[in-house]
Amino acid sequence: MKSGGVVSDPTVVVESVTKRYTVRDTKADTSKPSLFGKSSTMQVESVKNVSLVAIAGESIGLIGKNGSGKSSLLKLIAGGESPTEGRLLVRSRPTLLGVSPALQVYLTGEQNIYLGCLAIGMSKAEAQEAVPKIAEWAEIGDAIKRPMNTYSAGQGARLIFAISTAIDPEILLIDEALSTGDASFAKKAERRMKELLDGAGNLFLVSHSTGQIEKNCERAIWLDEGSVIADGKAEDVCSLYSKWSSYSADNSKKDSDVMLAEIASDYRAPRIQVGSFQIGEKNSEGLFT
Repeated sequence: MKSGGVVSDPTVVVESVTKRYTVRDTKADTSKPSLFGKSSTMQVESVKNVSLVAIAGESIGLIGKNGSGKSSLLKLIAGGESPTEGRLLVRSRPTLLGVSPALQVYLTGEQNIYLGCLAIGMSKAEAQEAVPKIAEWAEIGDAIKRPMNTYSAGQGARLIFAISTAIDPEILLIDEALSTGDASFAKKAERRMKELLDGAGNLFLVSHSTGQIEKNCERAIWLDEGSVIADGKAEDVCSLYSKWSSYSADNSKKDSDVMLAEIASDYRAPRIQVGSFQIGEKNSEGLFT
């Protein structure tokens, strides 16, 4: 999205967002006891002063090397974490594709379907109604009655994929492609993913594959060490990122840092002005915190 333009109907607004974590300082001298017996800690910023605006129907890819802040930004948009600074506003509740953390290996497949459906935002009644449909779609037969710790890798992947894709969200967030376990299930899963992508009002896709970003997204945002380096047409940003990646692999860190700085110097963060609001209530643009 070009900076400087006026967006009258945004669906996602990220305004000057920073996410800071307190972690143990691995570089501290552990041979000496810390003051008051406490271990040394340090502040780490996974997302640094990021701003973006998405409009309805827009598909946005997030690219960057490992540790660049892509997944952290996605979690912030999803609402799973709160920013240390700045604010995020969304038109409707985003859905982060992937429910693995909510599932319990000692429970049966059917019980995990129910848990997973709750995790992706269904009501209890909706989750109960969805259990037999998802079980059938997953195609794992009688295993659905057994605990997940008895599943093969393929059966587990099928079930997780079936649960994760059970709803059609307005704002869809995908952190890397989901595995479906085996080739025979791949076509069915691919069709379902296309339905989700076609039906979502907004898509945010994290991927290390520039080809996947260009195929599924019209816009791309390049992050490095938590900061936005470039934001524009997917093919343009992916081309820059690919050139820099190749350059980084073949040249010194100093030279690649110079190239990164040159690319980043052309980026201009959007100027955001959203009407006044109260926490949990719609503001004048119909956005929620």
